[in-house]
Formats: sequence, C-alpha cells, structure tokens
Amino acid sequence: MKNTLNTNELLTFYELSSDIFCIASSDGIASSVNKACEFALGYPRAILYETPLLNFVHHDDLDATSKALVSLLKQEVDLLHINNRIKCQSGAYLALSWRVTFDVSSQKFFATARDMTNELNAKSQLYQLQHALLNETIVSQTDKRGIITDVNERFCKISGFAAHELIGKTHQMVNSGIHPREFFKTMWQKISRGQTWEGTITNRRKDGGLYYVRSIIIPMKDHNDEITHYLSVRQDITDSIVNQVELTKTLNILNETSAIAKVGGWELKTATGELIWTDETFKILEVDKRTGHSPTLPEGINLYVEAHQPIIEKAVHDAMYHGKPYALELLAKTAKGNERWVFTNGKANYSNGKIYSISGTIQDIHEQKLAEQALAIEKQRSIQNSKLASLGELAASIAHEINNPLGIISGSAQLLELPRIQQNPESVQAKALTIIKSTQRIEHITKSLRRFARSSFDDMDSSPRIDTLLHEALSLTKPNLRRHLIELTIEGESDAQIRCNEIELEQVFINLINNAVDAIKATSNPWIRIELLDLDEQVQVNIIDSGHGIPETLRQKLFEPFYTTKPKGQGTGLGLSICKEICVRHNAVLWLDSSHSNTCFSVLFTRLGEGD
Repeated sequence: MKNTLNTNELLTFYELSSDIFCIASSDGIASSVNKACEFALGYPRAILYETPLLNFVHHDDLDATSKALVSLLKQEVDLLHINNRIKCQSGAYLALSWRVTFDVSSQKFFATARDMTNELNAKSQLYQLQHALLNETIVSQTDKRGIITDVNERFCKISGFAAHELIGKTHQMVNSGIHPREFFKTMWQKISRGQTWEGTITNRRKDGGLYYVRSIIIPMKDHNDEITHYLSVRQDITDSIVNQVELTKTLNILNETSAIAKVGGWELKTATGELIWTDETFKILEVDKRTGHSPTLPEGINLYVEAHQPIIEKAVHDAMYHGKPYALELLAKTAKGNERWVFTNGKANYSNGKIYSISGTIQDIHEQKLAEQALAIEKQRSIQNSKLASLGELAASIAHEINNPLGIISGSAQLLELPRIQQNPESVQAKALTIIKSTQRIEHITKSLRRFARSSFDDMDSSPRIDTLLHEALSLTKPNLRRHLIELTIEGESDAQIRCNEIELEQVFINLINNAVDAIKATSNPWIRIELLDLDEQVQVNIIDSGHGIPETLRQKLFEPFYTTKPKGQGTGLGLSICKEICVRHNAVLWLDSSHSNTCFSVLFTRLGEGD
C-alpha cells in the first residue's frame, strides 16, 4: 500500500525544517518562506514578500548570484549550487549555501539554503591556527611506531635536515645523546596511554650543534578513541637557554666579584617590609640563609649596634617616604655577635611616580676602617713627634729666655739679702715688683710650653679668633726670633673665628715661622712679616720672610714627608708635610705663593658664620 503526504503534512515539514526554504517569482520576490528563513534573517515575512531577494545579497556576491539565476531562467542548468552572503536585519551577514531550481510551468524559483556561517568561521579559525602553528612552531607527525610521516619547514630549518631526509626515519636523527634512555622511555609510556607529554628536549642539528625545544606530544585518536598517530608541536627556546646559561655565568662572576670585594646587595619592599638579600649580604652579616624565609626590616635594623640603630632607621624611613638617598658608615653587630664596620647606601625606586622599593649595597669595610683608625693614630703620633721636634729646636732659645728673668730674680733677691745696704721701702718694693714680673714672664713661657706639648687627639671643638692663635704661637717663637735678631711684624687685623684644634694650628704657625727663621737667620737684615687678610667667607694668613723664594726644582717636593732643604742633621723633613696634613684636617689650604718676590707661605681658612 503506497503512502502519500497530504498538503498539511508537507506544510508541517516545510515549517519544521532547520534549513531555509523559499519560493520566489521569476522577478526574485519571495512568495513563501518558512520559519527557519524568517528566524535566520530576522525580517518579518511581510518585508521578505515585498523586497527582491537580490537586495539582501552582499554586493561582492551580487554579480555571481545574478548570473547563476539567469542561467536557471535560460534552462542552461536544472539545479544550481551557489554560496553567498545575505544581510540580516541586525546588519550582520550570514554565509548561506543554496540549492536552487526553476519550475518553468509555474515560473517560480524553489530554493533551500543551509547556514554555513559557523562552519566557515570555524574553518577560518582552524586555518589561522594551522598557519600559525606551521609558521611559528616546529611541527612533526609520526605514526604509532614513531616513524616520521610529516615535518614542517621550521623543523627542517632548525634541524638542518631536508624533509626527505627526515620522513621515514625516527627522531633518532636529531637525538643529542644528552638525555638518558629512561627519559624517552617515560615519554613513550605516557603518550602510548593516550596522554599528552610536555617537556624540554635537547636536540642535535645536522652540523652537530645543539638546539633546545619545548615540546608537546599529542596522541591523535579516531572516532573509536584509538591512537592513529602522534603530533609533536615544539617551540625553539635555544636563545633563552643560552641566555640563561650566560646569565648564570654572569651571576656566578658577580657573586665571586662581590665576595672578593665584600659587597652585598639588598632590596626592601615598601609595602611589606620584606628584605631581599644577595648571598654576600647574608655572609657579611653572618645570617644563616633559610629556604623560604626572607629577613624583615626590624630584623635588618637589629643587626646594627644599639647606638647606630636610630641612624639607619631614620635613613631608611627618609628613603622610603621622601625618596632621600643615603650613604653611611655604621658598626654592624652580626647574627653571631661580632661587631663589624660596614658601608651601606640606599636609594628609592619609583613606579608610576610612587616609591615601591628601596635598594642599595652593603660592604664590609671593617679591615679598612681599622686601618684608617690606625693611620689616624699614626698621623697624630707624627704630629706629636713633629711638635716635640719643634720644641727641641726651641729649647735653646727658651732656655735663654728663661735664664734672663732667672738672673734678674736672683740678682734682685741677693740685693734684698744684703744687710749692709740701707734699703728704703720704695727700693724694696721696686725689687719685689721686678721679681714678680720676671716670675710671670717665666710662668707665661712654661704655660705656653705645657699647653703646646699636650696631646690633641680629635679635639675640634674650639672656635678661637685667628689673631689669638697667632699670638699664642708667637709667644713660643719670640725667643728664637730675638736670639737671631730677626724683626717680626704683623700687618692687618681680623676678628674671624675658625673651627679648629688650637694646638695643631699653633703647631702649623710655629713650624712655618721656625722654617722662616732657619732660612734667613744667616742673612743680613733678616725680617718676617705676617699678613692677616679678611675675605668674605674666609681668612688668609701669609707668612713672608726676607728670603728670595724657593727654586722651582724644589717646590714640588716641599710638602713630601722626609724631604728637607736644611743641612743634614738639622731637620726631619716632617714639618711641612705635617702642616699640610693638619690643614687638610681643618679644611684649610696651605701652599707656597710663588707670586711674591720674597718667600711666602699662605694658609686659607673658612671662617665661622653667625649661626656656626
């Protein structure tokens, strides 16, 4: 019995179909569309029934579509297959695949269409993905036994083998021999179970050079979940591996250099207070390095002696919140309780205008600091020895200076003792006054000697007037000046005060005056002139003698230790070098002023301001 579908049943299938159905007149205006057409295009049927369908075709597809329909009208073909893009009400275009026929008797087009948009998009994306994989990655394909069946151009380029040399072989062709057999055994066990394997492989090129790839091996399966072949996708990481090796070498060199120089590095995260230290920093501070543990700011601060903790704490705070850099010499107390001098500095690091960390270095300067302290002590001893040498040179003159008042005292006392001489009260009083003045003279000389001879380590707290210092020095040099009949004058006045160690600066003036005396004492009409020059923020002292200068060949050596122009046995050669050292300590400048016609040594001091 033959079953036939009635009209209602056909209409039901017509409306239920997921494909687009359309009937149109020969002029291209639809007379009937199903729900799928109405839903896909988004237009109501009334619009579709009054608008030529060609109006919805993309303009790039319009010519080909029109020609195809004309060929149907001319009965050149019975059934037309055509793809084009149709504009939806939303403005988007659908990619449709049409099957169209033309019924001559009814003069109507009968058409069905399938929406290929998603399929074409998927194919396009798949093509782009394949293109990217083939052009940007190293791709190979093997059968289930590991025999290479296909390779892309990048595989050939990096390996140095041509495709025909690789296809039909295994990856043993590029095996570097570096990986143990167990490495590949584990890999094959995993992929043969249908699991993806990922790892880094070192391969060998045809020319023998090594290259490194990050590999993903994917088991490809059929619809029965059976492995059909393997796809390998690799990324060339040779540069990064080489760079990492070079970086490791560089870091090792830096670590070795840091260890030799005893310099460590650090960084402090402002948000968390976490400290990051280099290995040498741990070593300097004798802190045990623990995996997973980073020191904190309070722990770092506590690694300094108590007196220096406020100093480093304030410096770090100012760097963190105000961007103020610092450089300090501090005494650290290591985790093992040892005290060690360190130099540490820090600076702020910015991101988007905000401080996100501070970083710097820490250097072990303990031995250097101890050496500096020992050198400072030796310098002070040299200054003291030079002072004693100056006293020795003055001894004869001072003895003569003391002998004169002692003789007066002795003579006056003897006169007072004579009972046969009738002495009136005025005469006794005069003799007593002479004795008192002579003892005061001796007292002044001995007090100056005692003051000059005392130790002067690190005493920089005085701020005397410069002219007072000069007069104190002159009190010790006057006996020597008188002994050699040398006239000394002072020109100019100054109320300038300077921050200094008084004894050391007196030593400078005494040495310079005594040197002048030694240079001119055997000449005719010897004289010394001291000039005081008040400048804006400085004061200058010139000590000029009647000599005619120092030859140019000797000038460069004047301030060298142990160099002297005096006869053998009459000078240590330390005087001017010690004077130079003292002036440097006082931020003063001592030089031989060769612009004078006579011999002139000048000293330039910075005077104290009102707020100093």
